[in-house]
Amino acid sequence: MIVISSLVLALAGVLATRVGTNRLARGSARDPHVYWAFGLVALLPAWLVAFVTLLPNVPGTRPHLIPAVMWLLSSAAGLVGAIGTEGRLRRLEESGLSQSPRRLWRLGVMALAPSWAIALGGHVVRWARF
Repeated sequence: MIVISSLVLALAGVLATRVGTNRLARGSARDPHVYWAFGLVALLPAWLVAFVTLLPNVPGTRPHLIPAVMWLLSSAAGLVGAIGTEGRLRRLEESGLSQSPRRLWRLGVMALAPSWAIALGGHVVRWARF
C-alpha cells in the first residue's frame, strides 16, 4: 500500500510541478533555482512517504536490518543528489548559456529520484522477505 501511495503522490507531484513550471516559464525570466526547486518538490512528498515508513511504528523498537540500511542509503542519496544537482545548476549558470526551464526542472527531479527509488526498494525488499 505504501508503494502505491508513493507512486500516486509522485505522479501527482510531477504533473503539478510540470504545469507550474510551464506557467512560470511563460512569464519573465526567473532565477534558474526556481525551476530546479520545482523539480525537487515534485518527488518530495512521495519520497517522504516511502522514507518515513521505513522506520518502525513503535518508538524504541529496533528497525530490521534491510529497512534501516535502505533508510540510511536513501537519506545519503537525497543529500548527494541535492548537492550534486545544485552544483551542476551553478556550473550551467556560470557558463552563461541559457537553459530551458524544463531542463532545470528535470535536474531537480533527478536530485531526488535515486533516493526515492532506494526508499521504495526498501519496501519491496521488506515485503518480499516477510
